[in-house]
Amino acid sequence: MRLSRVKLYQYAVVLLAALLILTSALNHYESFLQPRLIPLLLLFLLVESIQIPLGRGYGSLTYGVTLGTMILFGPHVAAPFVALAVMVTPLIKRSKRGTLLHVFNGAQHAIAVFVAESALRWYVGEWSFFQDGLQTFDFLMLLPITLIYMVMNHLFVQALFILRRDEVTWQEAMKLFVNDSLNYLIALPFAVLMLVFHGFSSIFLLTFIPLVLFGQVLKLYRKIKMIHKAHEVVNRLQSEFDLKLISRQITEFVRQLTPTVSAAVWMIEGERVMPIWIEGMQHPIVMPKDGFYLVKAKVISQAVQTKQTQSVPDMLKDKRVHDQYEGFRSFLAVPLLARDKVVGVLTCFGSRPYAYTVEQVELIAVLAAQVGVLIDNANLYRELQEATLRDPGTGLYNYRFFYQELSRKFALAKADALPMSIAILDIDHFKKYNDTYGHVVGDEVLRQTAQVIQKEVGSRGVVARYGGEEFALLLDAPLDEARSIVEEIRKAISFARLEYQGYVVQGVTVSAGVAAYPDHDQNEQELLEKADQAMYWGAKQRGRDKVAVYTPEFDAHLFVDKLTGLYTYHYLRIKLVEEHLQQSKESDQPFALLFINIVEFDKINRTFGFEVGNKVLREIALLIKENVRNEEIAARYGGDEFLLLVPRVDQEDAQRIQHRLQAAISSHKFRVGDNVLVKVMSRSEVIVYPDDVPDGQQLVSKIAETFLHLSTNWIEHEQTQA
Repeated sequence: MRLSRVKLYQYAVVLLAALLILTSALNHYESFLQPRLIPLLLLFLLVESIQIPLGRGYGSLTYGVTLGTMILFGPHVAAPFVALAVMVTPLIKRSKRGTLLHVFNGAQHAIAVFVAESALRWYVGEWSFFQDGLQTFDFLMLLPITLIYMVMNHLFVQALFILRRDEVTWQEAMKLFVNDSLNYLIALPFAVLMLVFHGFSSIFLLTFIPLVLFGQVLKLYRKIKMIHKAHEVVNRLQSEFDLKLISRQITEFVRQLTPTVSAAVWMIEGERVMPIWIEGMQHPIVMPKDGFYLVKAKVISQAVQTKQTQSVPDMLKDKRVHDQYEGFRSFLAVPLLARDKVVGVLTCFGSRPYAYTVEQVELIAVLAAQVGVLIDNANLYRELQEATLRDPGTGLYNYRFFYQELSRKFALAKADALPMSIAILDIDHFKKYNDTYGHVVGDEVLRQTAQVIQKEVGSRGVVARYGGEEFALLLDAPLDEARSIVEEIRKAISFARLEYQGYVVQGVTVSAGVAAYPDHDQNEQELLEKADQAMYWGAKQRGRDKVAVYTPEFDAHLFVDKLTGLYTYHYLRIKLVEEHLQQSKESDQPFALLFINIVEFDKINRTFGFEVGNKVLREIALLIKENVRNEEIAARYGGDEFLLLVPRVDQEDAQRIQHRLQAAISSHKFRVGDNVLVKVMSRSEVIVYPDDVPDGQQLVSKIAETFLHLSTNWIEHEQTQA
């Protein structure tokens, strides 16, 4: 059978140690006849059994006994005793990490003893130096001897890591060395005590009782410190709701403190397990990016069903694992629980068999117990956010989310030179469905039409309810492809059979307009306006039930908002850029932009319907017209947002106009039913150029940002973060 290079290396170290021990023992066999060596061997076993965590590895205080034994009795006693203690202790603790690995660990300690002894002999000459009394011994020599012993041990271990291809960075290796050095420094004084009291048999072994107790305290301290670090990581993430960020930091932490070469956080979605984040080595079969069915992963399935950690110490010998995967030999599946329900799974892979100790599994389990709550909180937050961004009548995204996505996708399209298209769809003669069948059936027609649109678009873009019976689409497609998609939607709607409580509605048609980047514009708001104009002037006004692509002939209609009669933002922006910025620079006179956002306008639409909502918007527009002067430009920015450009005003004048408009809106009683009057509140903001924003381009860019900050969703989000 051909041996791997890892096993060849381990066998070579073991054979070298065996050769050194046997050669030395044959020359000093009489040394092993001393009765006090029996309690000394028991002391080796006792101290070695106290394993102190060192991050990804473990250490002990056995060096204190080893050094004292080496000086008092020689390396021929110290080497086999420490090797025996290192090999036997894992068996006593029922560790199944592999017999060869335990023997290798003992062998490299034995070799380190002989190397350290050789260095000491070179320094002090003949070994009989100790018989001359302690006053002749330079105790400072123990420090470089200790360093030599440590370096030898770590060189053997690092060589094994390299051969096994363990992912241990230089920084991690140094951190392990520094942590281990503390154990050696603590053990060193006990070796000195051993030398001082070696002639007093009643005191000799008692000097090591504090060493055993100190080892237990240090073990407990390190264990608590590791758990505390886990809690710190979790506490830092308490106010975080980004699942990927949570998962990334958790998997990074697991890989830092355990011999994990790959860690992943998975979310349970029905019968499937979907990846959130994978850290470290990746394998396309073990970690498919599109997830896998729970029934196909026996170990993970057991973890979910039993709600307990499932460990696979050796993937080659476990019947639950049918395939072999290069680089993976150990496996942990840890369920992530929240409210006694499994919300996800943390999986950890080690590159060697029996990579995880009991303590490391406990640490991961402690961490996972809190991660489940974090994921559950993030899911709840996402659901709440989703609810605020969804239109309750259709289940589609609302226009606020549409505007946010429009800005984001447009920025990505410009940065990466990618095509993007916008489409506006409007149900033809929608009022007749309400008049013929009633508003309940009309709402159902709207909802089922939305379902048809969403099904046809699928993952090719974003679908939102734009207002009333209008829908807006963001498509990750060039113009020709986008027109084809919208045409498919139009046909699918016209052939759809919409049913509700015995009513059957057929022949629903839509008019649609399409505009694309970079074909038609370099600004997202203007592109949206052009898609809307294409729908109204290219489809609605030309017979309905058709898809129209924007053409320059529609530009004449871009300046007046058809619902409110105010100017469009397109017109205001042209005036701002081409006239007022230049005039302000030439005349050194400031001008102001006044932003108005209607508070929770969605409630009016949801409670009284979009027709009433549109009526309220028209009345608000009328109030704005009544309170502006001839030179001021009042525009509808979008939805329930309005923008005023006021020339030749300072900060004080602009704020006076702001308060006057807000008072006019808040004091007006809007009729939303036969005997129902409501009050409408608004939020507003003023920016004075150049006092507040000295750069013209920056002013234009700040318009969308200011409206976003005035929105209810943004304010609620900021309050939640605070």
